[in-house]
Amino acid sequence: MVIKNQKAVKEPPQGPGKDKAIAIMEKYIRWHLSICVWLVLTSLVLGSPSQSPVPPELDSLLLQGKEEIYNLHLLKADSIYDRVITEFPDYPHGYVYEAYVTLLLYGMDLSNDSLGGVLADQIDVAMDYVRKFKEKYPQHAESYFMDGLAKGIIGIRDVVNRSYIKGYFNGRSAKKNLEKVVELDSTYYDAYLGLGIFHYYADLLPGVLKFVAKLLGFGGDRKKGKEEILLTAQRGKYFRVEGKFVYHSARYFLEGEKHYSFLGIQELYKQYPDNGALGLMIAYHYRRTGFARKCIEYLEKINVSADFPAPQIPNLKYYNMAVSYYDLNEFEIADSLFQLLYELPTRKSLYYQAAINFYRGHLADLRFDHDTAVQFYRQIPEHKQTQYWFQISRSLLKYPTDSLMYQYFITRNLLYERHFDVATKKIQELLTKVDSGATSTNPDFPFFLRDLLGEAYYFTGFRTKARDVYQSMVAQLSSMEDEFRKAWIYIHYGRVLRSLGYYELAEKMFDKATNIDDDYTRLIVSREKYVLKEMEKKNNTRKSS
Repeated sequence: MVIKNQKAVKEPPQGPGKDKAIAIMEKYIRWHLSICVWLVLTSLVLGSPSQSPVPPELDSLLLQGKEEIYNLHLLKADSIYDRVITEFPDYPHGYVYEAYVTLLLYGMDLSNDSLGGVLADQIDVAMDYVRKFKEKYPQHAESYFMDGLAKGIIGIRDVVNRSYIKGYFNGRSAKKNLEKVVELDSTYYDAYLGLGIFHYYADLLPGVLKFVAKLLGFGGDRKKGKEEILLTAQRGKYFRVEGKFVYHSARYFLEGEKHYSFLGIQELYKQYPDNGALGLMIAYHYRRTGFARKCIEYLEKINVSADFPAPQIPNLKYYNMAVSYYDLNEFEIADSLFQLLYELPTRKSLYYQAAINFYRGHLADLRFDHDTAVQFYRQIPEHKQTQYWFQISRSLLKYPTDSLMYQYFITRNLLYERHFDVATKKIQELLTKVDSGATSTNPDFPFFLRDLLGEAYYFTGFRTKARDVYQSMVAQLSSMEDEFRKAWIYIHYGRVLRSLGYYELAEKMFDKATNIDDDYTRLIVSREKYVLKEMEKKNNTRKSS
């Protein structure tokens, strides 16, 4: 039952109720767990082997609800699970899936505290019925799957709320239940998805902590995890779509394999065209790969209103549209869209509040209105969720944008939008001005410009020239004031070295970028290192053969 976007707990009808080593791990696993929450949120759907104790009519209703979830018709799915509770009150499935839908809503609306309370109540009711079902069917895979699913929902709720240690213990409990499922029925292919996610992400921990985690029963195996996820994607009956989504998403965001993963996401979007989250992923891909116009085209197709029950979808639609117009150097349109987003009556996470304030401040700076820019920059808190925007705004807060920095931002957007010849020419013109004595209010301007030149050479295939540019910069970087942008210069240099086969030196450059306290930057470094290791492995294989 949903009332004005807030769900009430559906009561059952009446008639026929620190380990020390773990504490050490918390600091290091925090960002890994944060990254994968949105992947796992989409992966919790019922699977049922043959000879299940679940009646066919119940199974049919659960599948109907699942199809609604795929198209992000979450309120329709919720009403179906309310019906399940009414028609099958002694089964845990309706209660668990009602909590599941609330978890999806809560995951996309974290600022709604009352929704968090509703979720907690629903979980309590669901767990009571899971225990009763398990007592009735103590040796059936379905019982352990429902227990694992419920524990997984609790664990993800904990991680969403940044209670990582609680999330660890509930996640481990969910894993044990899923292991029991496949022990009882190895053909229960849907259960391998949860195991695969667990194994995959546990393997992202740093080396020493990975060893500690293994001793604690939290061992990871990235290769095995991918194989398990792919098994569900290929052979699962109820989890096949989720398996495909998680597999493609992990490879895209965490392994840098964009081409085939992107095609896979496109195929899912064709199957579920009402799923705005899939549409946003496709639009995001086009924006991040230099096709802002194409991004805008996709965003315009996503039809959601401001009162959509998952406010992150309209928020992300207008955010990506505004950034796309910024990338196109159409600053007035971008500013108007950020203003619209700011005034949109949707709840926004701390991260997106910070992002909006950054861009509104930056756009004011590009109008040479630094006083207004400062007002926006100062609204960005130094918080775990906002570190990226806080760090990137410090230099702009301190130094007003002048004509040279203005030309730098214009040129950078041209380069990232694939206007390579025009951008390279403008970079050379700006370098000539610097060589002639022109100075910016920002003392790091020469570093920004040379970094841009290195990227231009890298993007256009002149990797040796790019290496030479960065090589000449490295010895001077100690004098660079902006530590955050310095870290990204090391990342850019590492990519160039990796492309030329200097794997050891590339890894050293990536290591230099890990000192920044920002989860997004660490995610990128982790991905770049993974790509490096894969390239090195392939290169060694070729040499040995």
